[in-house]
Amino acid sequence: MKHILAVSHCILNTASKVAQDESGLAEEYRQRDELLKTAIEKGVQLLQLPCPEFMLYGARRWGHVKDQFDNPFFRAQCRSMLEPVMMQLCEYASEPQRFCLLGITAVEGSPSCGAARTCRAADWGGEFDGKACGDLSAAVSEVNEPGVFMEVIAEMLEENGLELPLLSISSAKEQIEKVLG
Repeated sequence: MKHILAVSHCILNTASKVAQDESGLAEEYRQRDELLKTAIEKGVQLLQLPCPEFMLYGARRWGHVKDQFDNPFFRAQCRSMLEPVMMQLCEYASEPQRFCLLGITAVEGSPSCGAARTCRAADWGGEFDGKACGDLSAAVSEVNEPGVFMEVIAEMLEENGLELPLLSISSAKEQIEKVLG
């Protein structure tokens, strides 16, 4: 039997992340390395999800918060990007004697790909001129809710009758160890 784990794009390709001081990502990268090592050791197949932020805004994008992505256009684009992924997941699920879907791995804190934590700043918007904006980082807070992309994934899983957990990087490693020992 093949065990399959869907993973947020930047778990396999950190170059897709928004430009930032990566020293603050040390714990995330440590967990990522442990997850990938465990997946390789246990023979888990990895299905890379698309990165909506990279695909819509490119490598030179600014950081965003969930409030900026929580609109009908972004959600529709996420849904469009996820349609081929959903077809693959449905096909794997239709062959339970051959395939075991372990879950969807998210990146906590992401405005798109957080499973249980995302960042918000409801008052963001308008011209970015430095004068009117002030220090935007003070307005950002982490909240206990999924990012927009993960919300769309959850909706599509339900629509397709698939029950897969949305996992943090560390809980994905635990899921692999639970299922495969």
